[in-house]
Amino acid sequence: MGHKDKIKVLEMIAADMKNDAEKFDGQPFNGKTVAEYFGNQGAAIAALANVVKSIIKQD
Repeated sequence: MGHKDKIKVLEMIAADMKNDAEKFDGQPFNGKTVAEYFGNQGAAIAALANVVKSIIKQD
């Protein structure tokens, strides 16, 4: 994964998190909403981990 690809992934993660914050703002605090939000956060964390892993592998 090149630097441009990593930057694109990071930009996508940031945009997704911003969109999620707007989407979930004012939503009821129930199991369905919380599970969906946590699922989205888990996907973002996994994507960040993959970017970090690719950086470490370059060393």
